[in-house]
Amino acid sequence: MRNKKQVKWYKSLLFKVNWSIIAILIIFIVFLSLAINNLVSNELTKQVKENNLEIANSLKKNVNDFLDHTENVISLTSKLEQIKTGNNQEILKVLKQTRTEYSHFEYIYLAKTSGEIFIYPQVKLGSDYNPKQRIWYQKAIKEDKLVWTDAYLDANNRYLMITAAVPVKDKQGNLIGVLAGDILLNDLSNTVANKKLGKTGYAYITNQTGEIIAHPNLNLIKERYNINQVLNYDQILKSGKGSVKYKDNNDDKKLASYVSIERLNGIIFAQVEKEEAFAVKNKLETMILELSLLILALLVVTVYLINKKYLLDPIQELVASIVKVANGNFNAKVDNNNEDEIGQLANNFNYMTQEIEAAYQQLEAYNEEVTELNKNLEYQANHDPLTKLPNRRKFLEELGLELKEDMASAIILLDLNNFKEVNDTLGHVSGDKLLKKFSKSLLEISGEDIFIARYGGDEFLILLRKVDSVVKIEQYINQLQEIVNTPFVINSNEIYLGFSLGIARYPDDAVTTYKLITRADTAMYQAKDLPNRDYLYYNQQMITKIKSKKEIKEKLRIALKNDGFKLKYQPQINLNTGQAEYLEALIRLKNHNISPGKFIPVAEESGLITEIGRWVTKEAIKQLAVCEHKKNCPAKVSINFSVQQLNDSGYIEFLKETLKQNNVNPNLLEIEITESVLIQKEQAAIEFLNQLSELGVKLALDDFGTGYSSLSYLAYISFDKVKIDKFLTDMFLENDNLETMTSLIDLFHSINLPVVAEGVETKEQYQKLKERSCDYIQGYLFSKPVASDKIENLLEENFIENL
Repeated sequence: MRNKKQVKWYKSLLFKVNWSIIAILIIFIVFLSLAINNLVSNELTKQVKENNLEIANSLKKNVNDFLDHTENVISLTSKLEQIKTGNNQEILKVLKQTRTEYSHFEYIYLAKTSGEIFIYPQVKLGSDYNPKQRIWYQKAIKEDKLVWTDAYLDANNRYLMITAAVPVKDKQGNLIGVLAGDILLNDLSNTVANKKLGKTGYAYITNQTGEIIAHPNLNLIKERYNINQVLNYDQILKSGKGSVKYKDNNDDKKLASYVSIERLNGIIFAQVEKEEAFAVKNKLETMILELSLLILALLVVTVYLINKKYLLDPIQELVASIVKVANGNFNAKVDNNNEDEIGQLANNFNYMTQEIEAAYQQLEAYNEEVTELNKNLEYQANHDPLTKLPNRRKFLEELGLELKEDMASAIILLDLNNFKEVNDTLGHVSGDKLLKKFSKSLLEISGEDIFIARYGGDEFLILLRKVDSVVKIEQYINQLQEIVNTPFVINSNEIYLGFSLGIARYPDDAVTTYKLITRADTAMYQAKDLPNRDYLYYNQQMITKIKSKKEIKEKLRIALKNDGFKLKYQPQINLNTGQAEYLEALIRLKNHNISPGKFIPVAEESGLITEIGRWVTKEAIKQLAVCEHKKNCPAKVSINFSVQQLNDSGYIEFLKETLKQNNVNPNLLEIEITESVLIQKEQAAIEFLNQLSELGVKLALDDFGTGYSSLSYLAYISFDKVKIDKFLTDMFLENDNLETMTSLIDLFHSINLPVVAEGVETKEQYQKLKERSCDYIQGYLFSKPVASDKIENLLEENFIENL
């Protein structure tokens, strides 16, 4: 009886002990599972947030580069003199060129303080449109610097855009207006939203009110979707950087990291679906649950085998391996090859650890993908997408590092001279192929001490390191010349390139990156202006020449506003009568001793020649009116015409109206045309001059002998007179080539054209010309140019009798 009671007691005790052990182990397993799950969850969440934040910062850098480039283009354009002082056509030309070279602008425009606006591409604005009432105009004026607007609908309510705007001032600091460029939010979206984060992730940008302004789904931009609908955007704006979890309108859970974009007053988000971000965690939770069930089964078996041999050691080994896994060692294994229940559990445990290790390897692969994406973004930020050369940003960085070394170096700014013709004749696709081939050729002659970048369009920047003599620069230039001496074959077309180079040296010419590039640019444009020169080194005289041109241009502009011009008149003497039959009107500055040979080219280059040409026409016709009303003062006046005046589309109507207002017969006015006018714009010039001839104005072919000296124009244009240049007169008369001069005069007489010899200064020249039947003489022999109050005396005098 006692034995039965003892057995029963032992059984009861064993039952209690066994179930106590089971209960303790179950509690241990639960806490162990929770610990593993919490460890994996926290680590995974941290990594996803950090990866998203890294991508957001990388994309922010891309957006800032996008905005920097836009601001650089707008700021550079606002400094151009044509924007501040040019006429309408010049302003539109600058806007067009900027829009063409920087295609992100949907529109680029200049709004003047007068309310006048120039826009390219040109669009028809409503009659009530006032640019001074626009946000971009008011903001730029108020802040007096380059500004960005919030997203807004364009004037026609067709699409959303943001605008970069900068005040434009003249040399004295007076406000002229505001230069602005519109960027479609689609373009901003393309900068950031095409970067995928895993399978479901993407990036987008919101403004300060929470409206989406850049997103892969363009409909959200058009609908002006506000992120305030799904999260606390005010809190995000205050923090400026961090991570957030939220649900979108489709109840999809998102995990996003964000950083602020200061210039847009907004936030850039980089997010992934929470389900994708925690896919590994969910898989781990399932595995841990399965492992827990297996361990629980192990406990049941443990109760059954509690008294069996070798039971406790395998369990202890298994528990130790579980602890290792909990501490992050997923290579932990249980060495048990028995075929009993413990051995099977050990095998299952080993399988589970292999699955967990594979899941973490998948997570590492995801991290590597993110790292590769960041490298790709960095490459794109520093390289030109067409030629794969480093871009302007990378060049400035490289040049800055070189200048810190404080060693002699040089930069070359290379501009392809005839690249625009390739685009115009063969198309932009062929132009792109040509740029790629040319870039490849540049790389073939580069080396460790040569860094090449694409500056933009058809311009390239080249850094020559460790250049201690001009000889090394010249050797490299010779290599460049060898490249362009061989034609580039594009779609079976042989294309010969020419270039202009500007060279600036450190430290001789400048010690900062900006000044070096600016001075290389100055030298390059000087080389373009000189015939038969491929390259020029920068020197101080270039700046002096540019300053001189600017000063002359400013004096011309002031003279136009303040009646600062005057006309002098030089007679053309009829050799049969000795009388001054024609008076050539010659323009002078009243208050400055600057010869027309200096200020006329500046006027042509700056476009002021059109306005000056009209002034000369008007003053000459006024003088004709004065002479015509005096019976003893009959005269004809000739004026000179510049090639740039062919662009004055309203000149014919202006001339008609001026003649009509002054009641002057058109036959009394003669316009002198040089061959350069015909050569540079032949068809347009012929049509223009024929209209003048039909009006009744006389035409004279001026400076014959300085150009091509071609008579083919006489078949298309009704000239009334030919003027032989002083150079030709001196050459034929002083060198006793008298027969040539005789033949030339006879040739013109054979086609009924009178001949004027210019620059006659001696009686001997006069005598030789008279003997060869020259019709008119103009020169200092008879008279220098005189003021208008001396005209009456000129017309009364017989110059031949007084010789």
